[in-house]
Amino acid sequence: MLANFFKTTLLYLIFPPICPVCKEIVDDYDELCENCAEQILRMDLDPNPPLPITEVMRLTKYRGGTRDLLRKLKFDNNKVVLKPINKILNKISSNVNVKNFLKNIDVAVFVPLHEERLRKRGYNQTELIFSDWLKSMNVLPKNILIRTKKTPHLFNLSPTERKQILDGAFKVIEGADVAGKNILIVDDIFTTGATAAECAKTLKKIGAAQIFVLAFASDFGENFNA
Repeated sequence: MLANFFKTTLLYLIFPPICPVCKEIVDDYDELCENCAEQILRMDLDPNPPLPITEVMRLTKYRGGTRDLLRKLKFDNNKVVLKPINKILNKISSNVNVKNFLKNIDVAVFVPLHEERLRKRGYNQTELIFSDWLKSMNVLPKNILIRTKKTPHLFNLSPTERKQILDGAFKVIEGADVAGKNILIVDDIFTTGATAAECAKTLKKIGAAQIFVLAFASDFGENFNA
């Protein structure tokens, strides 16, 4: 026991735990410091959700640290960032706003990648981020959407260009039962809402009731090119 104590103490001295966003020393590994938690954590609703979506909730603000975490996961194949991302999700699990938002959801649907991009990346980053956490929140995730159109990265495109490119980009897998159900579309980043809105339109066409969106990060349109 004493040896383990000294080993842990030595580890903390050599490799102290730091905030994954600002690199300030914190109490535990992969934990946000108080300042970053205050700046990043949101758990609020978009005041102007795009039709036919009922509500959009973001968990964090898409700035600085969260942007870096998500980009490392998506474009650098750096799964180490899942540790601080999971810490963030665990931190907000007991939040009343989050619980109320999820309580009437029947099925969660991840925004799908086109098969070529999925094959190249090796994983859907949104599924990696949210799958286990959704189950812990008693929300059932299902892969019932397919991306039928190969689209470019959208971050440098205008809202109008995004809508045009995404038109008809998704379909529901054969036999999927969403009629009369409240569906939660889950994505890593919500910017203009064009992707989620197109997914929602696809689900609405086959009888889904209300469509909600949960995003790990968003700035709710303050600067969609961020």
